[in-house]
Amino acid sequence: MSERRVIRRKKPKLRFNKIMSRNLGLAYAFFVGFLFVLCGVIAYWNVAEGDNFSIQVLKQQSFTSRVIPYKRGDIKDRNGNVLATSVMVYNLIIDSKLIMSDEEEYLEPTIDALVKYFGFKEEDLKTGIREHKNGNYWIAKKELSYKKIEKFQKYLEGKYADTEDEKEEVKNTKGVWFEKQYKRMYPYNTLACSVLGFSNANNEASIGIESSYSDELNGVEGREYGYMDAENNMEMVIKDAEDGNSVISSIDMNIQRIVQNAIAKYMKKYQPKRIAVVIADPNTGEILAMGDDKTFNLNKPTHAHGGYTNAEWKKLSKSKQSEVLNSIWSNYCITDSFEPGSTAKAFTVAAGIEEGVINENTTFTCDGHEKVDVFDINCHNTDGHGTIDAIQAVAESCNDYMMYVGRLLKADEFMKYQARYGFGMKTGIDLPGETRGIIYNKETGMGQATLATNSFGQNFTVNMIQMVSGFSSLINGGYYYEPHVVKQIVTKEGNLVKNYSKTLVKETITKETSDFVKKCLRQVVLTGTGTTAAIDGYTVGGKTGTAEKVNTSGNGIGRISNQYILSFIGCVPCENPEVVCYTLMDSPKGNTEATAYNTDLWTYIMKQVLPYMGIEKTAKE
Repeated sequence: MSERRVIRRKKPKLRFNKIMSRNLGLAYAFFVGFLFVLCGVIAYWNVAEGDNFSIQVLKQQSFTSRVIPYKRGDIKDRNGNVLATSVMVYNLIIDSKLIMSDEEEYLEPTIDALVKYFGFKEEDLKTGIREHKNGNYWIAKKELSYKKIEKFQKYLEGKYADTEDEKEEVKNTKGVWFEKQYKRMYPYNTLACSVLGFSNANNEASIGIESSYSDELNGVEGREYGYMDAENNMEMVIKDAEDGNSVISSIDMNIQRIVQNAIAKYMKKYQPKRIAVVIADPNTGEILAMGDDKTFNLNKPTHAHGGYTNAEWKKLSKSKQSEVLNSIWSNYCITDSFEPGSTAKAFTVAAGIEEGVINENTTFTCDGHEKVDVFDINCHNTDGHGTIDAIQAVAESCNDYMMYVGRLLKADEFMKYQARYGFGMKTGIDLPGETRGIIYNKETGMGQATLATNSFGQNFTVNMIQMVSGFSSLINGGYYYEPHVVKQIVTKEGNLVKNYSKTLVKETITKETSDFVKKCLRQVVLTGTGTTAAIDGYTVGGKTGTAEKVNTSGNGIGRISNQYILSFIGCVPCENPEVVCYTLMDSPKGNTEATAYNTDLWTYIMKQVLPYMGIEKTAKE
């Protein structure tokens, strides 16, 4: 037998070369990196859209979802009095689909109960349920108080059912539930209406503190999820709502009430076209009160028809209605500008003293008019004041002296001080809608005649808050503080979130100049044009203003004959001011130039405010 040799060949060993190792490493790295990216994306979407994904998953099962509303934060005055709040109300929701699923059993008992406890008309209710028969959510009544739903809830609990028939009726009352929501309420109706503003049912606002601080006042909605699990049990998941923060304003409710009552009284007394008032702390920029003659009920803001009857109002176009409402809702003290008139003279003298072109003893002879360029510009006293110094010029409100100071300052320097006082720019007050006013600048140029008229408060415009802020710097040592109507943001428990303390923006003049200006202002009330602003026992200082109104409508800018903006801006005590009050009256009926009408208003307000604030009487007998 021949021998057979079996030759076994060895299989070649598989070896990784460098290229294969590199490719495998790259593939591994790519795979691991992809996993990391995928995990990151999943984590991101879980955080950003987790709730929405949960809803989508739950929607695949028997699922219900209800929003849990947050409570918008309160607005309070500086003493903690609530000026705006949100109260819980209830919408009555009817699940028509459930009721109509067994119309014979459920419809009549449900309708009977709703008619009895909520005053529905039976036929209207029956029609409504049938019209919504395929729907689970029909808002049948809105904004019910808890008191109005309490008896019905007790009825559903069977507390009024004694007989078996009554218990059966309760059992068959189906498809009615109550949706919670908050309604904005303003306890004092018109108080500080244009300062507070109002928010709608969606917690949106466009005016006042409600608008400026809406992000702080608003909270975060919660959510209640309900779904049937695999064992047919209802599972509930609740994400609580986060309530909004509260705002502590600088407004003093009692001072605001004094101001608004005074405005109403003097609108009747002198029948001017407009009245507006601002009261502030000159040492912090805090606004204590702010108001004008156009008030409206914050709880019913769209019911303000501006003098139109209901029939006339309905005939107006939507755009005209909107125009009327916006004019009523606007805050005159920050949205309207006007020529300041002679109240600007204290600013002119302060600039002259600061730049050294005049001093306390500088005199000038007023002959009743000045020839400037080709214009003959009169002093209000056309017979002339004679030779007077700076204090007398402010006290007697001499136009000629102011034109003299303006001429010494020259246009560039004068415009520099206007900007320094904050004219022609927004003050930064924390309210929407502030106007800038109109002033001259290097681009527009300022001629000799314009410089002359600007020096005594004509041919440029300001708003009231600009004047209050600039004037405060003249009397507090030269410090310009940003005006504001909010002091603090706090949580609903009262814990501090933000503190808006006084914000020093700039220095306008030196303390020495400020002290001199206060001497001028004091003399205005002692012997000058503002003697009717004197209050027994108090050292009042201030400046009167009378400016012929400017017409900016029609063909260009012109003067409106026999119509004047009367104003008085004053401080107490003059030597160390604690409060500033600025009153404005537009063309009172009978005598449109009667400065005393406006100072009458000023003293009426301050005679109440000064004792309330506890300001000491410092006038010497």
